[in-house]
Amino acid sequence: MINTVAGVIKKLTGNIGLKLVSLVLAFLLWLFVVSIENPVMNLSFSSIPITIENGDVMEKQGHAFELNDSSRTVTVTVKAERSVLSELSRDNIKASVDMTNLDGNKVPIEVKSTRYSDRIQSISPSKEFANVIIEDLASAQFKIQVETSGNLPEGYAVGTASVQNNVVRVKGPESVVSSIAGAVVRVNVSGMTSEIHTVLPILLLDEDGHDVDTSALEVSLDQVSVSVDIWKTQEIPVYGSYSGTAAGGYEATGVVTAEPAVISVTGEGSTLSSFTSLSLPAEVLDISNATGDVSIEVNVAGYLPKGIYLESPGDGGIVKLTAEVQETVPVVLQVPYSNLAITGLPENMTIGNDLNASVVAVTVRGLSARVAALDGNTVTGVLDLSQVPLNETGSITPGSYAGEVTLSLPEGVTQDSAVAHVLIQVKGENGEEAAGDQPGNEAAAGENIEAGEPGEPAESGEPGENIEAGEPGENNSGRNGEHEENNDREKAAGQNDEQ
Repeated sequence: MINTVAGVIKKLTGNIGLKLVSLVLAFLLWLFVVSIENPVMNLSFSSIPITIENGDVMEKQGHAFELNDSSRTVTVTVKAERSVLSELSRDNIKASVDMTNLDGNKVPIEVKSTRYSDRIQSISPSKEFANVIIEDLASAQFKIQVETSGNLPEGYAVGTASVQNNVVRVKGPESVVSSIAGAVVRVNVSGMTSEIHTVLPILLLDEDGHDVDTSALEVSLDQVSVSVDIWKTQEIPVYGSYSGTAAGGYEATGVVTAEPAVISVTGEGSTLSSFTSLSLPAEVLDISNATGDVSIEVNVAGYLPKGIYLESPGDGGIVKLTAEVQETVPVVLQVPYSNLAITGLPENMTIGNDLNASVVAVTVRGLSARVAALDGNTVTGVLDLSQVPLNETGSITPGSYAGEVTLSLPEGVTQDSAVAHVLIQVKGENGEEAAGDQPGNEAAAGENIEAGEPGEPAESGEPGENIEAGEPGENNSGRNGEHEENNDREKAAGQNDEQ
């Protein structure tokens, strides 16, 4: 047994040099095999995002910051055995900057691997520092507006819209905050016929309506609850009127047109159903001193009642109103005396004319269509004798006098000044005229009496003779000596009868 053990030891320790050489050769062979099967290699991972640590340090100093565009990602190279590298992915590689290490506008980039860190020989970024943009910190708040898009079915329109929280607050770099023009949520209403309730993201927009990058901002809300009413629509007519007076010789026809004559409006159910037309106030269209048609464009949105809105506010709600103004024309009407009601005649006096046989010419003025419809035989009026002068006894001296004629005319028609002559006589005791004892009784029935000034005594003449007007207040019993002699004889005869 002892000899066996000793033999073994002798074999192990014998020729020791050769055995050491063999051991070294074996190790070298192993290294060679390993270097071929699992060599150490470099592997690069590109576009690794750089995260920021301790960024609140800058905020406490009243500054906002962000990494330069070229410093937001980095390429990281890892040196390790091939077997290790084969197990790594981009998700295992992390790059960061610590703002407490900021030096001017540069900060060191730190990289690491979340796997096999003990088997990685080295890991390094493609650049040592990241560039930092530093500016003042700013904050602002914006009212959230609701924008709708899409087409509703015919007969429907977008009503009121509301959001649960109508203000969003933002904080960040002054250059970014100042570029924000507003905040909106966008609702697609296509095909909807009833109220919409939904939750949508809040978009921050610049002046051109483009989205603002919010990655560098702190935003109080990123989404909000929205409600949008969908209302029915209806078409209503638009009516206009006018104020003022056209220039002399011109008159408004009373016709006011609206273009478009119908507008489409919307509103809540009961409010909409009770609104059937829109009448614009007369002050909107002023025709003062007009010598032709007058037009004006009106934004009717400001005249809609509360709760009623234009279906398409973007169209502006412009309606063109036009009032027709035309020149007036004169027409002479031949009006029978019998159509005139006589006023201002004392009870003891009577008219000696045959009122059915006499006419007075009166010039009336108005729009052609209005005056063309007038007929002198049917027009009525008043013959006013209240201005006939009284004599010394306080009564009217019998004779022919002119009275003012005023016709009853439709609206929009006026008349020129006109008078008519009548024979004024004293009534007899039995209620009949005292024929032959008053001046002017020679005027026969059916004579044509010309107009003069109101209250003017007119000349008497032979039966059938035209009676001309004299001066106001003048009693023209006759103009020639023959008439005067006849009148003297008649007066004398009358005195004898009385005696």
